Amino acid sequence: MKFRFCGDGDCPDWVLAEIISTLSMLSAQNLETLAGLVAKRIVGAQFEENAIKAITADLSNDGKSAVACIHFLLINASRHAVSESVFSEEIQQLGLPKEHAASMCRVLAANVTQIRQRLQDKAFRINELSSVRFIPPSPEQPDNTVGCVKFELKIAQELVDGLPEDTTHVLNIERANVEALLDELKEVRSTLQQYSWRQKDNTDV
Repeated sequence: MKFRFCGDGDCPDWVLAEIISTLSMLSAQNLETLAGLVAKRIVGAQFEENAIKAITADLSNDGKSAVACIHFLLINASRHAVSESVFSEEIQQLGLPKEHAASMCRVLAANVTQIRQRLQDKAFRINELSSVRFIPPSPEQPDNTVGCVKFELKIAQELVDGLPEDTTHVLNIERANVEALLDELKEVRSTLQQYSWRQKDNTDV
């Protein structure tokens, strides 16, 4: 079966399973509250982990899969611009009770504009790189990789188990590759600066 909120495609099996086994088990009021918290997180608000744990305390898992499912539903319904009536009908077809579907629709209606704007703002940002830091070797943590340079990368909004999290990664890069990468980045910066100047000149004309 095809669903408009999935871009006229199939709904993933894990979403279907989560709707039946988890979202339907919550009260309609708790689902609406939980969906509201997820919507706020999507648009950049602080992730209220304690509040989510309180709502999902009676679930067999820690609530992460429920949050991931709601995240999927709200993001896709907003991205594909489905109406509330279509969204309600389709998630009921997937097994969500009518009252629960109405709760999801209220949250979607209240947040769809902000979610769409967020999607547009981050259209070309997948696992957005927020910072890069060189890690010098130290007596406590010597560099055991000969000929490599160690960096710490911080990633904003990386999806981990279906949930967006700010993560940190450490990687080793060969020195020769670092030098080549630096040269390429300088070329990119120069190209972007020239493009910006041309755009400014065209605007001033």
